Amino acid sequence: FQLYRLGSDGDELRPVDSSTFANSATLNEQEEFIADVYEKITQQDINVELIHSESAPGQLEVVLGYENALQIADNIFYAKETISAVAKQHGMKALFLPKTSMMTAGNGLHFHYGFREVGSSSNAFGDESTLTGISRRGGAFMEGILQSLPALLSFTLPTNNSFRRVGPGCWTGSTVSWSTEDKESPLRVCLDLNSGGVSNVELKLSDATANPYLALAMVLAAGSEGMRNDLTLRPMNEGGSHDALPESLTASLDALKSNNSLLDTLGGSLSKAYIAVRESEAATEQSLEEEVRNALMKS
Repeated sequence: FQLYRLGSDGDELRPVDSSTFANSATLNEQEEFIADVYEKITQQDINVELIHSESAPGQLEVVLGYENALQIADNIFYAKETISAVAKQHGMKALFLPKTSMMTAGNGLHFHYGFREVGSSSNAFGDESTLTGISRRGGAFMEGILQSLPALLSFTLPTNNSFRRVGPGCWTGSTVSWSTEDKESPLRVCLDLNSGGVSNVELKLSDATANPYLALAMVLAAGSEGMRNDLTLRPMNEGGSHDALPESLTASLDALKSNNSLLDTLGGSLSKAYIAVRESEAATEQSLEEEVRNALMKS
């Protein structure tokens, strides 16, 4: 998210600074806000692993700890509400829009997926005996997501603005592919810093305009289907040819309409309603400037 406040002229809300990734300026200048956010979120029994400055002007990232899917969706909701409220108390506005400027990095909501054996604390996603370091079930889970990825974007990137953040060089990926520790792949396999082994997989094609409950449910449904069908994970992206991802919400919704598995998971009534609402929103596109201005004007 990005922090805005009134400029020195008092007429226009602007990002609080123009710092870059890992720059200490935001951390120092917004120390009271950051400390307040941390305190208020953790008071709700939500684990905050890290708060750090990111690449866009006035941009911060809050990293929440691992939980089960329903709990993490709850935590995301409460954290966003808390960040917005604390920003207002400090005379600022927090924006979670995927893009606020085409010249700067966007705002994402990245999910990390992992699993373990029932009744065990051991990581079942990685397997050091395989060439990729990914277990058979971990690979099947990833392949299930990849096969449905064009349709899944209608849940994880559910606005026109969302797709302004997608493309080469945007740290999201633009093809149906995966890789290890590559921020240009939509599915990024992450390595444990201590052991060097595979720990989890990150889906980068998601942002805060998504309903976290729906987004998580649909991604987990796709991954679980891959595990049930024991799908074989495709080769890692090494610069070869891969299917391009949808470039718009409309194209992603078209992919969803032909994905019977996801439609069945969502159910007939909800599928029809969801597609109708998103198609209506896709047809009423605002300019980026208008969208940012409207977001800043909301109380």
